[in-house]
Amino acid sequence: MTTAYNFFSDEELTKLICQQNNELAFSELYSRHVRLLVHTAIRKTGAKTTAEDLVQEVFFKFWMGRHKFDIQKNAQAYLQGMLKNNIVNHYYQEQKKQLFSIDDVESPVDDETREHLDYNLLSELYEQSLLKLPEKCRQVFILSRKGYSLKEIAISLEISEKTVEAHISKALKILRIEMKDYIALVLITITFV
Repeated sequence: MTTAYNFFSDEELTKLICQQNNELAFSELYSRHVRLLVHTAIRKTGAKTTAEDLVQEVFFKFWMGRHKFDIQKNAQAYLQGMLKNNIVNHYYQEQKKQLFSIDDVESPVDDETREHLDYNLLSELYEQSLLKLPEKCRQVFILSRKGYSLKEIAISLEISEKTVEAHISKALKILRIEMKDYIALVLITITFV
């Protein structure tokens, strides 16, 4: 009798994958998330083949690193985060290739398209990075970005202003780390354009 893995939650599948090397559980996790990941990658890269390669790399890395994976993490958010990193690395590699073809002059449309892609990528990375913040920290940070004062946030969440400051500081530190690859890509783009 075979186990019906499609009735398992992502958390249960992740446990089976990480603790028991269960390939059928991995196959189920793959089939649940591959389509959305490929769709996201196509939107970001504009190329189906590249998108599929990037997603395959995500699942390969996930399988190879399964013993180090923290099973308390949300598998879907983790896979999305891995994909974002792969997309950033892809753009970084593409950017490096373009440095060698200086004779090619880019049209203004290309620059506008790249800026649009960069903005979308940055926005997605930012949203994914926000999801990695602890709940209260995320609430405080989002309120601070909406223009609420420390005092207003403290009153609204029934915490001290010092705690609000600590949450904002923690959020900025985490976001800086999460988005460091993209910041490097932007710096390279600015330096060589």
